[in-house]
Amino acid sequence: MADMLTHIEAFDCLPFDNSAATGDVLQEFMRSQSNSVFWFSADYNADDDSKLAEYDYRNNSWRAGRFVGEAIFNHNNTDYKISIKPRFGEQMLFRMLEEIFNIRITASASETSKSGDWQHYIKRIIAFIWLQKLANANLHGLPKTQIRKEHTGETIRGKLDVRKSIKPLHRNNTVISTYREKQIDQSIAQIVFQAYYILKADFEIGRINIPETAREAINQIHTAVKTKRLISQNEYKNIRYKDIYLSWKPLVDLSWDIIKRKQLSLKQNKGNKGFGFFIDMAEVWEQYLRSLLKKHLLPHGWRYKNEVQIAYRGYFWERQLIPDLVFQKGNEIAVWDAKYKRMMGRHFDVDRSDFFQIHTYIQYQLNHKWVKAGGLLYPISTSPDFDQFCSPYLINQDGIKMRFSIDGVVLHEQDENDNQKISETAFINRIINSIS
Repeated sequence: MADMLTHIEAFDCLPFDNSAATGDVLQEFMRSQSNSVFWFSADYNADDDSKLAEYDYRNNSWRAGRFVGEAIFNHNNTDYKISIKPRFGEQMLFRMLEEIFNIRITASASETSKSGDWQHYIKRIIAFIWLQKLANANLHGLPKTQIRKEHTGETIRGKLDVRKSIKPLHRNNTVISTYREKQIDQSIAQIVFQAYYILKADFEIGRINIPETAREAINQIHTAVKTKRLISQNEYKNIRYKDIYLSWKPLVDLSWDIIKRKQLSLKQNKGNKGFGFFIDMAEVWEQYLRSLLKKHLLPHGWRYKNEVQIAYRGYFWERQLIPDLVFQKGNEIAVWDAKYKRMMGRHFDVDRSDFFQIHTYIQYQLNHKWVKAGGLLYPISTSPDFDQFCSPYLINQDGIKMRFSIDGVVLHEQDENDNQKISETAFINRIINSIS
């Protein structure tokens, strides 16, 4: 089968090979895979750059988007396999996932990727993340709800139902009463149960070392689910979580996503369309930076803030302001936005909309707080003089005295050397200096 596929390959944010990738094939690829992007978080806001591929008019070539993954599909009776891999290498992706999910990925976990089946590798990553979310969710046991039950007998259990008890009392001296009993939330149990079996069948979750807390939850769910039944979209949306069970929401959202993608995959296969999974590297980058900064800034008294600000509240042009990374210490604040784009220190590397967006965020905070630092954070593909990447004031010398910078972690494209932690340390030191 593999020999019959036309393989089109690229790295994220870099051009496709023009000799292999034609415009009509890539346009069909984007259309058929429009629902194949996988996001870790249901709260993540995809933007206008969320494209699997687009035409680069500057260089007259097709360029991969910010996603990594693989898909197989048929176009004009020809089978194509399109692979998009991380431009900074697989070890970089492993390191980011380790930081985000506080896990340790062993060297053997990357062996699958070397076989050339990149889609299989992506699925293993998703299965690993699902297990990690399940282990984190099960701290207080499975979510339970109270259900109403009836009891018939000579004794009363709970509240007597006088109306229903009239006839049985006269006939056989029994009464009917109602009581409430806690049981595992069946909607949640069904969703997690069905996602687990999809992961087991298609994602080889059985080959992954399952944490003890996750294994315990899986066993309890098996006991709770007597028969498999379809959960509707309304049932999923109407799930309510008590505060103690809020940790289950990310897992249930991810499980629901896996179920819906499986259903879509079956429909596509019937129509001779393939199916794939793509991970948004922009989301990975944002969560990776957030994890790094939260861990290293907290000892210095800086706490992460996750608040949505409203600009022009009450007006018809009201807008939400949602910067990626906001940290506060007393009345001081720092604001950054994560951008997974190419940064080599060229003028056009800083997108115009990104530039004005971060300045809007900073200006809003200036109305309430003392802004110490802010800027845009990229994976940097060069070894810059960081003194030239920062300004001691906002906009011009008459502006607010704060540290505005273009910064990030220095990563070299397709560099398999384990230098990322060194670059992380240098990045954190620059950030700490900027807010000291």
